Amino acid sequence: MVVKEKTAHYVPGNHCNKLYRFFIGNKVQITHGLETTVEEFQSLEKKVQREIRNKFVALYESAPLHLILDDKKLVIAHAGIREDYIGKNNSRVKTFVLYGDITGEKHPDGSPVRRDWARNYQGKAVIVYGHTPVEEPRIVNNTYNIDTGCVFGGKLTALRYPEMELVSVPSSMPFTEEKFRKIDEE
Repeated sequence: MVVKEKTAHYVPGNHCNKLYRFFIGNKVQITHGLETTVEEFQSLEKKVQREIRNKFVALYESAPLHLILDDKKLVIAHAGIREDYIGKNNSRVKTFVLYGDITGEKHPDGSPVRRDWARNYQGKAVIVYGHTPVEEPRIVNNTYNIDTGCVFGGKLTALRYPEMELVSVPSSMPFTEEKFRKIDEE
């Protein structure tokens, strides 16, 4: 595996967390894409299911909540991270890196209301994150949201570091405009 060989890094996201909880037997809602994964998983032979489950559980349990790279100049976190959370590992940090800066309120569609943490970020480390699809990469205060909604028909985007070059390729999926959040620019 490329993670074991140190040719790739992995940080979990909210969907990884949900799949992990499913694999260890916790009750989870099988929605928001998990239904496809579960259906495909359950169609496999039991031996293959065990292998996949064991490999994923081991990967998830060995993964950091966020990665600190290049002598603390670069931080990777699924939904972002506040400066004062970098290097910490507790339930507040876990919630933030998996779901963003949630308020506890819900939008009319049921999705959580999130604060725009990037707008207030003042740290020196570059933060690379995603979780909230945007039509174009969003660069604010040394933070880079590179979730350009590939699964929703947008693009797959990467940040080449240390060059700080954004590279995108178009998705083959149909474009679903309502899946992209519009972030007000003040």
